[in-house]
Amino acid sequence: MKLKSHYIILATIGVILSACSLDNYSAPGFSFTGRIVYQGVPIDVQNSAGSNIDNANIYFYLYEPGWKKSGMPIKTVVSQDGSFSSLLFPDTYKLVMPAGVGPYMASSDTTTIIIKGNKTMDIEVTPYYMIQNPVFSMSTDSIVSATFNLQQIITDANAKTVQAVYLYINRLLITDGSNNIASIQLNGSDIVNMNGINLSAKMPSLASLGLGISTKQTYIFARIGVQITGISGMLFSPVQKITIP
Repeated sequence: MKLKSHYIILATIGVILSACSLDNYSAPGFSFTGRIVYQGVPIDVQNSAGSNIDNANIYFYLYEPGWKKSGMPIKTVVSQDGSFSSLLFPDTYKLVMPAGVGPYMASSDTTTIIIKGNKTMDIEVTPYYMIQNPVFSMSTDSIVSATFNLQQIITDANAKTVQAVYLYINRLLITDGSNNIASIQLNGSDIVNMNGINLSAKMPSLASLGLGISTKQTYIFARIGVQITGISGMLFSPVQKITIP
């Protein structure tokens, strides 16, 4: 019984030492940053869900070979302005863009990323549509208007129709379908011409929102969103700051 007890104690110590050894690995220290772009132009998307990476709207995967990590991808979240940032160990990674994530088609090829220090790299994709020449304004009666063009980029067998376009208004920089104080929708079937699409929405009184918001705020934010048929991730215009007249 004593010998058996000794084996149990030694095994326990081994597990503790192994855990301590794993904890002693240094944290990843090199940044991998960049943007999701089309011909150098960032693709604006919906804001990701705070710090909860599992609920991120737009993302891609990085696979690190070795040390039992090849099957455990690093999920890298794309911010609303198309930018991304990830902290990595020095190593060779495989970058994979998941199919159907984002308002664009990405290359099905796996990209090799070599991290030896801080690295900045844009990822080129092909969007289904691009929002062109968005112009925003606000009248004295609190009507926010937007005019823009839609350019269809993918026109082959992979082409998608526009399900709807939206104008979102918010008092904060984060502006999209989940973060707004007013919005208006136009169905894709009602768009007669892709050039000169107009949307208008009335901004509510900030005091009427009942959130303790100062009525002295002198600006709001606005943004165009495009829902593409069969695609979960929406395409957006850059957020525009508008002065309240």
